[in-house]
Amino acid sequence: MAVISNLNTQQTPISTGLSGTQIVRLIPGARVYIKTTDATAAPVTAKSNGVKPTGWTDLGIVDGNAKVTYTKETKEVRTGIDNVLRYVYTDKKTGNFQFNLSQVDDVVIQQLTGISPSALGGSIQQFTIGGEEVVTAALLLVLQNKLDGKELQFYHPGAFITFSFQDNADQMQVQGQGDLPLFTYGSNTGIYTLTIFP
Repeated sequence: MAVISNLNTQQTPISTGLSGTQIVRLIPGARVYIKTTDATAAPVTAKSNGVKPTGWTDLGIVDGNAKVTYTKETKEVRTGIDNVLRYVYTDKKTGNFQFNLSQVDDVVIQQLTGISPSALGGSIQQFTIGGEEVVTAALLLVLQNKLDGKELQFYHPGAFITFSFQDNADQMQVQGQGDLPLFTYGSNTGIYTLTIFP
């Protein structure tokens, strides 16, 4: 019997696409940035290449990867005694995000809570947590592939952000999470924009 060598057995990757050479495997270096809510959606139009985009606040070291989800729930239309499927329509669309930050300190806490701390003298900063409203901010999650430098940017002009403290092995982290409401960008409407830079 002959040894088979083809696309199926060798798993030859797709080589070219809309944004140039296609990623073989995404091993991402993640970074999270936020800023004041954008009244008009304005995704970043340049590759960051490991440099903080102008006008954004860097939230520091991201432990692991940033997580962005988009869920579309559907409902069925069925008719007849046999309950035959006739149509499916969208009932609910949900987008949310989550990331863990290793640098649990004043800048990160201030940005995620939206609370201005009270200076108690010198460099002492005190946060009164629990009285704040929902924090809304423009959000930019950047993933750059370690293997080929290709970059994916997830952007939202006004994400609803909450936070919690998490225990991860031998360290404590602050976890940012929240929801992504629908917005309009140009002639398009969506949960977030995904920009891919070669």
